[in-house]
Amino acid sequence: MLFLIVLLSVLVVAAFALLLAKLWRRSRTPGGDPLEWLDQFSAASYQPMERLLDNHDYRFLASQPGYRPSIASRLRRQRIGIFHAYLGGMIRDFHRLLKAARFIVVYSPNDQSAFAATLWRLRLRFYRSIFGVEARVLLYMAGIGRVDASRLLATLERMQSYTQQLIPQFDAV
Repeated sequence: MLFLIVLLSVLVVAAFALLLAKLWRRSRTPGGDPLEWLDQFSAASYQPMERLLDNHDYRFLASQPGYRPSIASRLRRQRIGIFHAYLGGMIRDFHRLLKAARFIVVYSPNDQSAFAATLWRLRLRFYRSIFGVEARVLLYMAGIGRVDASRLLATLERMQSYTQQLIPQFDAV
């Protein structure tokens, strides 16, 4: 029993270490003017994540003639892959938003210390949400529970909103 607990603990720590390494790798964004990219960005492009791992489709699929559990398993694997692709793009875009926000804070003629503190809180909230979503995806892969990406999307939208609110003040000076 003790061996099982230790093994499970090691696996959980290893999973979080891999996730942190993945986040760190994706935090390195390409150079250039971060404010140019901000004009074309829309957090709404990630809204399909909310429905991608919904169980309603599997119930519908199970009610169709010719249904086999292997069909649902394959669909589940494919959707998890698509979800992870969205998640990777979201992490990259969040770091680009963060880069734009830092640019605004550094080059703004006004004191942006309150905004800088908000950036830290949003960053922590985003990372917490990533960990939560990844844990739920692992459970979902085992057929347990559901994945709710709404908090993650809300944090990304909030980050975009805060960053865009400062641009007119920055450009006017």
